[in-house]
Amino acid sequence: MSEAADLTPPHHQEPDSIALSALLSSRLCHDLINPLGALSSGLDVLDDPEMDGAMREAAFDLIRSGSKKAIALLTYARLAYGAAGGFGAQIALEDAQKALVDLYATTKADLVWNIGAGLAAKENVKVLMILAYAAADSVPRGGTATIDGSIDEFVITATGKKVILQEAFVRALSGDAAELTPKLTPAYIAAGIVASTGGSVSAALVDDVATFRASFGGAAPA
Repeated sequence: MSEAADLTPPHHQEPDSIALSALLSSRLCHDLINPLGALSSGLDVLDDPEMDGAMREAAFDLIRSGSKKAIALLTYARLAYGAAGGFGAQIALEDAQKALVDLYATTKADLVWNIGAGLAAKENVKVLMILAYAAADSVPRGGTATIDGSIDEFVITATGKKVILQEAFVRALSGDAAELTPKLTPAYIAAGIVASTGGSVSAALVDDVATFRASFGGAAPA
């Protein structure tokens, strides 16, 4: 049974804003449990006066890595899910790039950013960040995600030792809420954002390459 079984809307019924908020909150909490748990474990060791120097150094490593990952996830979430910049505002692509670089540092994937810099529509940046995170998830054993194009029409390709792309993710990205879970909620939100602009978004796995495409304003992705 899914962790969001009690939140998943009935088949053919779109989730309302409250359900989406609950699902997205659950996703964020799930992401933060591991790094915050590492922080807690490290502090527990430091509080024990009987721990030797090696154990204390290991505790400091846990605290460093846990805090770094937690900060990266929260910074990412602020831009990808939150109201950073205010409603209808623009976001600097440099901020998005830095947030993704820091996020990727906590994964096994490498990021190649070929988008450029400057201000961009907040909605476009959110979709870019959501798909970039999904690209990192698609190479769990290590690989590279490359972002090409412009912020109005981009393609992310992910290659690696083992490339995966769940059909449930593809369905959520198409706007299908029938089996929505916290993990899939960002993809569903990205679908809604792109649809509101008259654009298109998709994801596919072909020949061990995961490709994520988005275009805004109705232009067909390259």
